[in-house]
Amino acid sequence: MPFPDHPGPVFRTRRVRIKADLRGKTTAYGGLALAHKLVSWLGLAEAIDSELTLLKLNLPYHESDHVLTHVYNVFVGGECIEDIASLQNSEAFRTLMGACRVPDPTTAGDFLRRFTTHHLGVVDGVLDEQRAKVWKRLPRSRRRQATVDLDSSIKPVYGECKMGAAFSYKKTWSYHPLLISLAETNEPLRLINRPGNAASAEGVEEALDPVLGRLKESFKKVLVRGDSAFYRRELIELCLAHGAEFALVMRASANIVAAAQALPEARWQPFVTHSEEPRRNESGRCRRRRLRLRRVKARRRGYRTLSTTAEWVAEMRYRPTGMREDFRVVIKRQLIREEKQAEMFERYEYRFIITSLEERSAGDVVRVAYKRCAQENTIEQLKNGIAAMRMPTGELVANGAFMTAALIAWSLKSWLTLLALPAEALGWEWKRFRQSFVHVAAKITMQARQVVARLASSHRFTTQMLAASERLDALGFG
Repeated sequence: MPFPDHPGPVFRTRRVRIKADLRGKTTAYGGLALAHKLVSWLGLAEAIDSELTLLKLNLPYHESDHVLTHVYNVFVGGECIEDIASLQNSEAFRTLMGACRVPDPTTAGDFLRRFTTHHLGVVDGVLDEQRAKVWKRLPRSRRRQATVDLDSSIKPVYGECKMGAAFSYKKTWSYHPLLISLAETNEPLRLINRPGNAASAEGVEEALDPVLGRLKESFKKVLVRGDSAFYRRELIELCLAHGAEFALVMRASANIVAAAQALPEARWQPFVTHSEEPRRNESGRCRRRRLRLRRVKARRRGYRTLSTTAEWVAEMRYRPTGMREDFRVVIKRQLIREEKQAEMFERYEYRFIITSLEERSAGDVVRVAYKRCAQENTIEQLKNGIAAMRMPTGELVANGAFMTAALIAWSLKSWLTLLALPAEALGWEWKRFRQSFVHVAAKITMQARQVVARLASSHRFTTQMLAASERLDALGFG
């Protein structure tokens, strides 16, 4: 970049005039053209209209019009139903969609309230069909294993009239959504809204059953991971029925802890969670370790500090209640050092993982099982990145429909990255993804009965977006 040729600050105060450009249809969401292109080639709109029946008459909107309105709204950064008005009043957006009008926010909200749990299941089935099309385009090296992560999250709400809301175990007025996601593609597979007092694993078997069937068709192996709330006999039996492997954290009940404590010391092997090799900078030099200020200040104030000084792993066989066979249980033992007011104590804590992974070492099982913690980033982005858990309506199922629309938007992001965009974008947060590939100034024109989106050449990712469009053309969906 050039060096300034004038003294003083680089930013200069100049007189700026603001005028309206009436010579074309421009939009700030030029990257939406890629998403709409993928939707068209997948045939998502046609699939929704053929399977989902919510409207008795189409005056003039079809079911797909309403669904895609919500999808594109959250895709570009809308956080509530009212934000649809920005798309509704954009002539460039209407031209890009080939539409003369867009549903009003009030009409879009009424459409969400028409959903039942049956209709949400229909949309999930349609999405499964689309996912299968995308997964088949992946190279074989990326279809060797599918890792399914299970988790739930409390979403507090503040409306006293929210139907389906209840007091959770945290004693907050809330909903309790269930999330099933695919780790390899960073893709949510199911997002189900539930009352706040629902147990973490409530309904997980019914939601996971069709997911495992689809994954077994596209991937060689399937692994299911979950925390101790998902340690259930029914879930283990479901995994066995589908031929899927599992690695579930177990509750540390008294009898299991006693069995671990009774293991001979020779059975315990040292375990290292992270690599002990020092981090190096670009020049190859070791990075200097920074002082842990939190620990230093805690000691000064006499606060209790906990630190893990050593870890070991071992394994044993265990038969869960109601099961007919024994399973492998991997145990991680941690030596915890507690410091408080110049006194030091040490104790052992145990973590248990029940698994069907027989070929991997005990250390590998622990590492694989706890990689599921990355799903917390997905939950955070569902809440803050794409506003999937905004709960904009007053009804449980209607909010679930809004969450499903956000799930479709997230799927479009994942599919675009898997098929066309740079691979590193798969793990990007929504803010960075939008600034790179969605919020791009573009002029929308009609040429030879086709819609042409002319992206601003000054955007730093325009070259990559043009290359992504060519890759989508080469895939030849249809």
